[in-house]
Amino acid sequence: MAGDLDLVARLLAYETGRAVPLASHQQVALRPDALILCPLAMAGEDTTVHIVACGRSGQPPKIWCVPDPRRRDDQFRLFTSLGVEIEQYFSACRDAGTYPQLWVSSTAAIRHLDTLADRLRYNRDDLRVKRFGELLSYATERYPTAGQQTLIAATRVLRTHWATGQQEGEDEHLGALLAWIASPPGRSVLVTAAEAEREPMGVKTDPEFDRDILGPRVAAYHDGMRRGIPAAALRFCGRAIRTDLEPVVTLIYRATQTAIATLRKANLPPHPDLPALERREAEEFSAFMASRDAGYHLPLRDQPKLAAFKLSAREDAIQNVEAALRRGDRVDRARGRLSGHVIVGEVADPFRFHVGPRRFEYRFDLISDQRTLRVRRRDDLSWVEDPRLGVTVTDVHRDGQATRISLLISKGQRSVGLPHIGQQLELVPGVPNWENLLRIRGHLKRRLETMPWTHASAGIPPARPRFDRPADPLAAVEALR
Repeated sequence: MAGDLDLVARLLAYETGRAVPLASHQQVALRPDALILCPLAMAGEDTTVHIVACGRSGQPPKIWCVPDPRRRDDQFRLFTSLGVEIEQYFSACRDAGTYPQLWVSSTAAIRHLDTLADRLRYNRDDLRVKRFGELLSYATERYPTAGQQTLIAATRVLRTHWATGQQEGEDEHLGALLAWIASPPGRSVLVTAAEAEREPMGVKTDPEFDRDILGPRVAAYHDGMRRGIPAAALRFCGRAIRTDLEPVVTLIYRATQTAIATLRKANLPPHPDLPALERREAEEFSAFMASRDAGYHLPLRDQPKLAAFKLSAREDAIQNVEAALRRGDRVDRARGRLSGHVIVGEVADPFRFHVGPRRFEYRFDLISDQRTLRVRRRDDLSWVEDPRLGVTVTDVHRDGQATRISLLISKGQRSVGLPHIGQQLELVPGVPNWENLLRIRGHLKRRLETMPWTHASAGIPPARPRFDRPADPLAAVEALR
């Protein structure tokens, strides 16, 4: 049912020829000092960068290019120059007590940076390249965490805030996505999007461009290197390659800047829990940099304790972000109502029950006419308007076309009190708890002081006592009846 909302939005966008808003609040922090990173790789060379544009939000880019990224020395010089830029940015963020934010055009660029980081952070030939890989690893390892604000794909953020009338896979092309969001008036959006798709927006250039233009240029440069042509002629070949690639990477850089500007122009109110997400991001970044300063290296494989910490952090982030979106974003709350996770109903039969000396229980029923409800006994719910009011489900049963849910107030009896008859309540399955991760890590630390045998170095289970085999197994089984 929740998917029907997105489907209706896509159909409406197709009918009107313009993207439809999918969020009531801005769900990503738009840092004014964000760093935009747009790499392009040579076809067939997924662990290289042919040319890269890098710059701050709202500023022109710096561009680094190598004629042939297959030459290791040239490639390492590019990584070193880019690493200096990122190192300066990370240092400025650390001095300011905040966190870095890197923007790329699409998830394809994120996968490319992830591959680069994984390859370069273990480099033994050049410490500067290794440092670049370590800093890049911080961003790529934060990306799978729900609600992270460090590594942002422009296409993913725009798809979170708008629905287009094209397929989801086509939304990964930043140019086409922007065409739907800001299509010129009086012109078919399908034509505008089709024209935009002719320009590369990922990490690879167009195959026809590679075959007809770039391929011969690189081949001429490589052949000149082998024949030992004069340095001036070799530099001329290198400049020709850069001249061909620079317009491509510049277009991707401008589109990423346009995506950020589009989000700013939308003037959506920031999500209420964005400051909490940013605080967590700053804490993670500070811990990462302190670990690097202490001389700890990024492990090839996580130890059991570190793996448990990372897994628990990701699970906690998913729960908190889902709860935050349902509470703070009206569109996401509508999805919850359609799926039955958010309950809307009218208060009936509120009463106070005396359970002991100066002890009372507050109970009431909620009558809902929702077609789909995913609620069970002992579920804990919170009121959207005032999360201080928490209730526990004690009974659920159908009453004609409606559902009657019996609730016990578990918290907020004094601060909020018992709701009155006829009051409309909207209940969600919990509120975000941004401090819970500290308790989870403390619990894991105590539990993992003694490593379980399944993760011990030997991996040998403890010895079990042996029992003598009975002479007659069938008789032994019959004796158990």
